[in-house]
Amino acid sequence: MRVYLRKYIRAYLPLSILFVLTGCIMVPRPFEKREGKLGGPLSQPPPSRLIIPVPTESLLSNEDSKIFAETLARAMVVETVPAVVTPAQKGDWILGVKVGLQENMVKPQYSIISPKGKVEAVRDGMPVSPAEWSKGDKGIFDQVAAQAAPIITEVLTGLQARRMELDPKSLKHRAAQIYFQGVKGAPGDGNEVIARQFVVSIVDQSNSIQLKEDKADYKVTCEVSVTNGAAGNTHNPVQHVEIVWKIIDRKGNEAGKVTQINDVPAHSLDSSWGDVGAAIGEEAAGGIKRVISNYSGRNNKPLPETKNGFTKSPLVAPLGLLSEHN
Repeated sequence: MRVYLRKYIRAYLPLSILFVLTGCIMVPRPFEKREGKLGGPLSQPPPSRLIIPVPTESLLSNEDSKIFAETLARAMVVETVPAVVTPAQKGDWILGVKVGLQENMVKPQYSIISPKGKVEAVRDGMPVSPAEWSKGDKGIFDQVAAQAAPIITEVLTGLQARRMELDPKSLKHRAAQIYFQGVKGAPGDGNEVIARQFVVSIVDQSNSIQLKEDKADYKVTCEVSVTNGAAGNTHNPVQHVEIVWKIIDRKGNEAGKVTQINDVPAHSLDSSWGDVGAAIGEEAAGGIKRVISNYSGRNNKPLPETKNGFTKSPLVAPLGLLSEHN
């Protein structure tokens, strides 16, 4: 479909990035934006690591208790929580596990304990028949751990948000300071056009440009690569354009990545990038805002306090087998 560039960009910019072919264009496929690692919700969690001691009340043998703890730790790592099975030490965040019988079912219970020894939250786990649990079956352990891990992660995310809510210096109460190193590798005026539009587009109430790297919360880099590709659909030569934006946190860790790619007619971007460069900078800014929000957790909802000082609710309630306890 033939459309004028400005009209096409205005209509489809939220979903794609476009490369110009001529003043009046035909786009073989949209310029694809890929958000790579978005940063887990626990990038700045309450725990720098979550300790899972081998449970002593598990209705299992010592060996099977350790296997279950290790299974739970692996499930937490899948959820981006750095969990390890080891005895707890002072200053650790702990996931306490206790398994008991209730209504003729085996039910795990998980307690999230702060470094000060405070039980921040309790969650009841997936009920299992005593016969299945006592076998120490790996498949059963996998199911129970896989059910628990996302909800425990949600609790930790809420604890992080609660901490940020109470901290006036957190990103819940101020704009993220972004140090932008500029754009490299684009032919023609691409570096300047993309960078100029990115700076304009990234600034809002939640994000600002910081000119001093040591004062920034995040550093953003951008590399453009243009390589020769195969002939296009009409046997015209094309070039493959890949633009990689990296977001680095204050500690030097990669918070996320935004990648933009497309094939364009060969040498169509050798000199002027124009509206195409502007569109790229604007769309990249939107992706980077989402990376920073996800990584920092600034939009997460705080875990509510209760009269008892902690929250407690079931993880799952299949067939009405679970109930809340006070």
